[in-house]
Order: sequence, then C-alpha cells, then structure tokens
Amino acid sequence: MHVKKISYGGLISALVVLLLYTGNFTKSKIFFAALCSVFVGFLVELFGKGAIPLIAALNLLSFLLVPNPGYVSIFLVLSFYSFVRKKSLLYRLFYLNAGFFFLLIVAIRFFKVELPEVSPILYIPGIAGLQIAFLAYDYLYTRILDYLLHLVRERR
Repeated sequence: MHVKKISYGGLISALVVLLLYTGNFTKSKIFFAALCSVFVGFLVELFGKGAIPLIAALNLLSFLLVPNPGYVSIFLVLSFYSFVRKKSLLYRLFYLNAGFFFLLIVAIRFFKVELPEVSPILYIPGIAGLQIAFLAYDYLYTRILDYLLHLVRERR
C-alpha cells in the first residue's frame, strides 16, 4: 500500500509542476494555481504532515522552473491551505487574510508593486470581494478534493 501512495505522490507532484508551468502561459494564472492547490490537498490527505517536505520541494521546483515568481508565490500560499481546510471558518478566513497580506508585502518589497493612490476606504470593497471569492474557492476546493478522494478510495 505504501508503494501505491508514493506513486500517487510522484504522479501528482509531476502533474502540479506541469500545470503550474502551463498556467504561466495563459491568462488564467490564478485558476491554475488554485487547481494545483487542490492536488496538493490530495497529497496532504494521503501523507498527512509527511506531505510538508513534498510541498516544500514542489514550491522550490516551481520557483526554479516557472519564470513568474509572483505567480508561484500565489501557489505557495494556496498550497498550504490544505492544512487549515478542516478548521473553523474564522480560522480559514484568518489564513486567507494573512496570506493576502504576506503576498502584498512580498509584491511591494521585492517586485516594486505600488498600490493606487486612492482613499483607504475604497480598499474595503476589494477586501470584502476577496472574502467572498475565497468562500467560493473553499467550497469548490472541498467538493473537488472530496471527489478525488472518493475516486481513490473506491479503487481500493
């Protein structure tokens, strides 16, 4: 049974890197990063906390192969979401906001991104929209991951 898990892990890791690389050349980069995070969640379900080295290796390999570090940074935050997926909604929203502000700081410090000069009150609808989009992502993430797990458990 361990051989089967390891082979699933290798195949899914290769699929994740391939999808991230392919997604770099499309307009829907966030979709591909979110899709890859579902497959990383599958690895977490298979290996538990033993998936952390595999996720770290996937992120490192993605940084080396994919020429867009901002895109890979989004995948970095999304790939660790699977560890908080089963926590309360408040905890998941905290993870979302912490990840968002981490990406914002990385973008400002390392990629010299500048925020638009607008009233700070106008950022509130954007952040509220992010919360709503996250709820949709969370729902789809859970549905797709449960379906994949059902397929694998059905084959046993």
